[in-house]
Amino acid sequence: MEKFVPKSASGAAVRYMAVSAHKDDVEMLALDGIFKAYRDGGGFAAAVLTDGGQCPRSKEYAAVGDEDMALLRTAEQKRAAEAGKYEALWLFERTSAEVKRTAKEGGSLADELAEVFASLPALEAVYLHNPFDRHPTHVAACEVALAAINRLDERHKPLKVYGCEVWRDLDWPADADKIALDVSGSDDLAARLMACFVSQNAVKRYDIASMARRAANATFYQSHEGDEATALIYALDLTPLTKGQSMEDFAAEKLDNFRRELHI
Repeated sequence: MEKFVPKSASGAAVRYMAVSAHKDDVEMLALDGIFKAYRDGGGFAAAVLTDGGQCPRSKEYAAVGDEDMALLRTAEQKRAAEAGKYEALWLFERTSAEVKRTAKEGGSLADELAEVFASLPALEAVYLHNPFDRHPTHVAACEVALAAINRLDERHKPLKVYGCEVWRDLDWPADADKIALDVSGSDDLAARLMACFVSQNAVKRYDIASMARRAANATFYQSHEGDEATALIYALDLTPLTKGQSMEDFAAEKLDNFRRELHI
């Protein structure tokens, strides 16, 4: 594991933290915390669990091996941390298989991540992938992060834990379960952050798609009211999963609430 402290860090106490599976996930799922810290001066930090070396490649990166691709993506993630003025960035550099195995069987990764959380006693919010994500490594990263948080004493746990959208929109949950994080005004910062991930934008236009999703969320948030926000990120409140609720009960509750809201 490497701890990287950007030159742009201000030394502020970290109030917002993200844990992601891949390099560039943080900038999509945790823009709410990044923007708040950037705008208001509260500190933001992130942890990325995988090395990303086995990612899809565009033609210009087709000859780049996995180890070199991982190094390239690390450099991109560090540039994003500089651009976003993160206070710290932890790079765990595990494989996707290791993260998924830890989620199922346990292991040192959750213990190491718990130590990171324990070093940040003033966390107001933690941003994770959500349990309904389509990407299995994203779901595993969520489970590992929750396991790490649940290793903490109650007084050291973050006040709020959010599961945010990346590889599945969260416009579908029942309105009572869906949290709309208003990131209006963040477009310039978001564009600078996502522009750091050249290798990924070359094969998938995450920079365009993530901004378009936030704009679409704002428009489709309410059917009978004018738009108040210009950019929204949908999230689920995962805090109950740090207070004793099981993942199975959490998922069943959200799906039952969704069924009750159907107009059929």
